[in-house]
Amino acid sequence: MITSWLCVVLWAGPAVALQQTTPQTPAPSAVITVVDAATGAPVADALVRMRLGGTEGAANETAGSDAHTDTQGMARFAGLPPGPYTLTVSTVGYIFVRREEALTPDATLVLTVPLSEGTGRYQDEVTVTANAMRTSEIGVASQMELGSAALQDLRGVASDDPMRAIQTLPGVATGDDFQAEFSVRGSAFRHVGIVIDGVQAPLLLHAVRGRDDTGSVAMINSDVLERASLLAGPHPQRHGDWLGATLEFGVREGSRDRVQLRGAVSGTSASTVIEGPLTPSRRGAWLVSMRKSYVDWLIRKLDPDISSTIGFADAQSVLSYDLTDRQQMRLMLIGGQAVYREQETSVANGLSRAVSTGGLASLSWRYAGETVLWSQRLSASVSTFANTGLRGQNLGDGTTSSYTWRTDVLRTLGRAWTVETGARYEANAQNQTLRRYTTTSAGGLRVTAARDFKADTALSSVWGQVGGRTATAGIAVGARVSHDSHSGDRWVSPWLLGEYSGGRLSVRASVGASHQRPSLEQTLASLDPLRTESARSADVSLDLRLGAASHLQITPFIRKDRDGLRPTLEDRAVDGQRVLGSRFPVYASRLNGQTRGVDVLLQRQAPRGLTGWVSYTWAHTAYDDTVSGEHFDGDYDQRHTINVFLSRRLSYRSAVNAKLRLGSNVPLVGYFAGTTNALRLSDLRNQVRLPWYVRLDLRANRTFTFARRRVTFFVEVVNVLGRRNLGQSDGFSRSTLEALFYTEHLIPRVPSAGFLIEF
Repeated sequence: MITSWLCVVLWAGPAVALQQTTPQTPAPSAVITVVDAATGAPVADALVRMRLGGTEGAANETAGSDAHTDTQGMARFAGLPPGPYTLTVSTVGYIFVRREEALTPDATLVLTVPLSEGTGRYQDEVTVTANAMRTSEIGVASQMELGSAALQDLRGVASDDPMRAIQTLPGVATGDDFQAEFSVRGSAFRHVGIVIDGVQAPLLLHAVRGRDDTGSVAMINSDVLERASLLAGPHPQRHGDWLGATLEFGVREGSRDRVQLRGAVSGTSASTVIEGPLTPSRRGAWLVSMRKSYVDWLIRKLDPDISSTIGFADAQSVLSYDLTDRQQMRLMLIGGQAVYREQETSVANGLSRAVSTGGLASLSWRYAGETVLWSQRLSASVSTFANTGLRGQNLGDGTTSSYTWRTDVLRTLGRAWTVETGARYEANAQNQTLRRYTTTSAGGLRVTAARDFKADTALSSVWGQVGGRTATAGIAVGARVSHDSHSGDRWVSPWLLGEYSGGRLSVRASVGASHQRPSLEQTLASLDPLRTESARSADVSLDLRLGAASHLQITPFIRKDRDGLRPTLEDRAVDGQRVLGSRFPVYASRLNGQTRGVDVLLQRQAPRGLTGWVSYTWAHTAYDDTVSGEHFDGDYDQRHTINVFLSRRLSYRSAVNAKLRLGSNVPLVGYFAGTTNALRLSDLRNQVRLPWYVRLDLRANRTFTFARRRVTFFVEVVNVLGRRNLGQSDGFSRSTLEALFYTEHLIPRVPSAGFLIEF
């Protein structure tokens, strides 16, 4: 018996010893670091998922592990079985990332995942820049920039328009919910230069041509934009000749990582974005976006008293290809159509339906050397319109076309200095017919007035700038020289910019001159030759850093205008009698004036907590008519403007934001007296003002993340307070001097909800 037990022990002992000394194969582990692709800052509380199953099969929704990034942006995984995994990273306000990774035994996967904000593309590298709203131009006192995420939050669900995002920026004023247009420092929207991917594109708006009181929406989906910047006051005039601010949109490149699909549906619109690599070698990328709005139908259902609505559809496409490591070709196509409907009571000239169609094609080439950046662009844009009356009569139609060639060169001289230069040639043509009718005794219609013109012009220009910047100071000086073939005018637009930073306080100062030719339509709608409009401006900005994430900026400004345009034949009262104006606008270069004011901005930009800005602008714009001797406030003179945008990320899956816009509003343009409820014709211009404009919009987002897709639900309420704001409308006057229907109600409270799916 003892021998038997001894045998068992001798047999079992070595086995136990062998089990204790044989090493186990360690399970794979992973350390995933999530950072902001623009700033390199860690992104905390992002959801990181590792799901077993990669490219060979569908990812398993349950086999794997989840982790949230810590304050250093790191998520750690341990004890996972080896094999192919689908890695997803999701947090509200950033793109949805999905990658295929393999975990091998006795190994640790160490990976950094850069997240682009909003709808940016995934890229492996991190490009460190400043925060989302920054001043990057040397010495430009007033520059505001929005990234993709801010554009998404500010554009609005109901309108889905990046122009609406710009309307919330500091110093920007608007009081018409139906219009994408806005005013900067009392200057008209036609004085704002709109640039898309380096191409001037003033006609890329869904709008009604040949009429004043209509609506408009930008012809571009915010989902294809990577940034938008607005430069007010003196700044480098690289892109063209215009009197006021420059609004520049940057169009993003498609994904070179994999094919991606985004689809969004709401109560007011539907859109989709598809993108992916252009070749297996990933030397290029493609992107296609399509958008359809039906907000016009919703508004008519919510408020039948709204007399005018606009619906639209558009598409954008971007193809890019790297010819070499230093050369890239890029093709951009944009097109769309808008249908505007109005319920007017005027049988003769009431607008029933207006259709506008537009498109832009741009082909660019870029060479990036060690010290030289050279680009060339060819672009063409065409816009057509047709306006139809209540009885099907043709109220107007026309075509506008533009063809442009542009080249730009930037050369670095050492570490501090750069030299820039460029040339541009633009050929414009316009063909337009407008008609006015009256009713006959038999109940028919007869044309009583018509304006028919056809014209073309060419604008050529060259520009240059020398600039240098150190850690504490910078200076830039430049000029643009231009010539217009139609008028024969030549002009020079110089600028001088400087900055100094000393600790927490930064000072920027800028002076410059700008010029703008009247449009062909305005030139031919004049009794005397129109002169080139000009302006001289100066800004000084004091920027005080309050902490790591917040700052206070105060910017006094002044602008003096000369040879400004105005309509000369307007309805008015003279010695108690009504004097009817022209059926079509007639322009003259008769306005000299001045705008002065101050912008105050308090902003906080941080990855966590409350972010956004509160801004206040006081400004006054007044003009003198050099012929009649009249003195009146400008058409876009808004004395007090308050714009507020606040956003809060509640967790990796939820965020809320609020937009508040308040304005003391602009004059009711024309010769009026009394109040908006009791208007009469007057002999004084711009004396009656629209009431205060107040609008508060609220939005909330919530995401749900799965192995291969992410779903975001959103809800927005436009005009939460339900305030019945007033805008200017086309009205008429009676022989008793009574002025009727010159105001209209803007949009009511509009709720909207929808969802976004990303694959």
